[in-house]
Order: sequence, then structure tokens, then C-alpha cells
Amino acid sequence: MLNLFSRSNLTAVSFIRKVLVLFVISQATNAQDNNSNIEQYLEEIDRIEATEGAYSAALPDLLMSLGMSYQEKVDYENANLAFQRGMQLEKINYGLFSLGQTPYLQEIANTHRLLGDWEQSQKALDQFYIVNEKNFGEKDQRMLPIIESMLDWHAESYNLRDPRDSFPSLSAMERLAAKMHVILDDSADLADPSTPEKYLRIGKIQYMLARHIKDFGLPQESGMSITTDRYATERNSPLTSHNYYSRGSAALQKVVKSVMEQKPPILVDQIEAIANLGDWYLIFGQSGSATKAYALADELISSTPESEEIRAKIFGAGKLINFDNPNNKMSSDQNINLNLVNVSMTISRSGSALDIIVKNEDKVLTDDEELALRKYFKKRRFRPSFSEGKTRSMNIVLPYYLPKIEA
Repeated sequence: MLNLFSRSNLTAVSFIRKVLVLFVISQATNAQDNNSNIEQYLEEIDRIEATEGAYSAALPDLLMSLGMSYQEKVDYENANLAFQRGMQLEKINYGLFSLGQTPYLQEIANTHRLLGDWEQSQKALDQFYIVNEKNFGEKDQRMLPIIESMLDWHAESYNLRDPRDSFPSLSAMERLAAKMHVILDDSADLADPSTPEKYLRIGKIQYMLARHIKDFGLPQESGMSITTDRYATERNSPLTSHNYYSRGSAALQKVVKSVMEQKPPILVDQIEAIANLGDWYLIFGQSGSATKAYALADELISSTPESEEIRAKIFGAGKLINFDNPNNKMSSDQNINLNLVNVSMTISRSGSALDIIVKNEDKVLTDDEELALRKYFKKRRFRPSFSEGKTRSMNIVLPYYLPKIEA
């Protein structure tokens, strides 16, 4: 039993107490510094207004700093007021579509998000896009980083919101993906190393949309179902699903073309891009197209000296088909703080998981958690084995990592 009153532990407790005191002092100092900064910004703003007028071009930068200080203080209302005024002064001094207002619009969107006002946040982001588009043009490649930053924001908002209320974020992502697709098709260099990832992102957004509608249905507005077909009233409209399938398929085909154009060519990347296209066909029930794509990938594998090793990696690992989470791999360092549970299953020719067994000998999972894990895998699709021109079933054991819970 640990004796907290031993000499060594008293020393340790004393040290911890000192650290905690220093931390509290540091936090208090930071708060005081922040309050002092706010006072200084307000005084300087008053001084400039008195000497240069209320529309001075020197004010926007001060208002940005003031707003950031209010944000640090978690005073989002005053932060928003500062950002709003800074934006208005940028427009007054430099024009209605001045690029100088875009940092303010970003912070206004962020502040409304922190306040939980998604509608106003969306309006600020829409204006952010319009200002950039007016300056660069609808199809200008300089719009790509703007679109990607907005996609990041909407993806984060989608994950933060209740799934039943988050469809507007997906709708915004769909519109942005369509704009990105037009720009890429119009002017992108397929040999650019960044191009495949951009097209892949477009495909993933289509998957997210199709999966959301499958899981939660289309949103209801005033008692009317929002669909792409005036006659479609089903929870999962076949036409809607087909639209997402077609758009995603077109994007993933461009991924393949772009990977083929890379210099120097990387054969493994080409194989994986074609196999990913096969995965897309598979999850949307296009088994014939999936087989053709897998056959092409297998043909490329056969042309390599390491064919058996690559084939085992591409078609023998039971890869989880996951277009909505590209970063599902964990490093060995991350795995240190996780419990390992092995899950055995049979992957069918169509990629379904059958005969799922969770190896839970150490009782890392409760019975309910084990059941939930089996249901999770049952709903997922996996890349099947492939050889001699056919998809084939296979038995696999997958490691599944769970956070360790300290006793």
C-alpha cells in the first residue's frame, strides 16, 4: 500500500503542490494579461477614432486583435462585434469585395460556430466564398485552397452536430465538391502530385452523402421530403443514390488517370487506385464493374517482381472499404495505450462479413459491447480476395484496438 506520508512521497507531494501553484499563477497571469490587452486595444481604438475618425484604415487590424483577445476570454459576443466592425471597415475603405475582409469573415463564422449558431456561421462562410470568387473567378485554380479550407470546416461541423441536424453541412460540401470538380476538370494538371487526392476527396464526399441518407434518411422540411426526384418518397431514393454513385465513380476514375500520369510512375499507387475504384463499384452493387477493376489491378500486380507480396497486401488483407475516413491507420506508438481485440470473420465474394467471432477471452468488452462490435462489422464492407479473374471469399482475423480503461 502506498504511504503518502513517507519522506519521499512528502517530497513528491510538495513538488506537485508547487507545480499546481505555478500553474494557477500562470493561468491568472494569462487572464490578467488578456484583460490588459483588451483595455489597451480599446484605448488605442478610442484614440484613433478621436484623431483619424471612425472609418480610419488603421482600425481593422486593431479590431481583429481585440476580437481574438475576446475569443481567448471566451467572450464570443464581443468577439463577434469586433470582427463584424473590422469587416465593415475593410469594405468601406477598400471596396465591397475586398480580400482584406476574408480573415474577419472566417473568424465571424468560427465565433458563430462556437456560439452554436450554425445558420449565421454558414452565412459568413458563404460570403467568404463569394468575396474570393469575385476576386479570382469561378474556375480559377486559386479557388481550390479556398474550397478545401471550407470543406474542412463543413466536415468538422458535420462531425460536431447531431447527425439528424447535420445534413446542411453535407449539402454545402456537395456544392463545394461540384465546384472543385469543375475547376479540376477545366485546368488541373493530372501529373501534379496533389491532383489524385483532390479527386479522391470529391469521391469521399459522395460516399458520405449516400451513407448519411442510408443511415438517417433525407431531411424533412415543412413536412415535405427533400429529394432529387419529385416522385421519390422512399427513405433511400434510388435516383439519389445513383447520382452519388455516378459522381463518385467519375471522381475516382480521374484519380486513376491522375495516378497514371505521375512522374516517376509508382506502380503500387496505380494498383491501389484501380482497386479503390473496384471497391466503389462493389459497395454500390456494381459487381461486374468491380470485377473488371479488380482484374485490371491484378494484371498490374502480375507484372511486378514482388507480385505475391503485393497481391497479399491488396487482395489478401481483408481491407475495410472506408471512403469516409482515410486516416484509419494507427501507429505502433498510438497502439501502446489501447487494448487489442481480435475479430475473426469470413469475407464473402461480395465483401460482406460473415461468421463474425470476437475473441474476447480477457473480457476487455462487456457482452453488450461485444454484440455492438459484431453488428458494426456486419454493416461494413470489405475488399474480397481476388484471383484468376474472380472475387473469392476468405477467412481473416482483424486486430481491433480499444482505449484502455484504467482500474
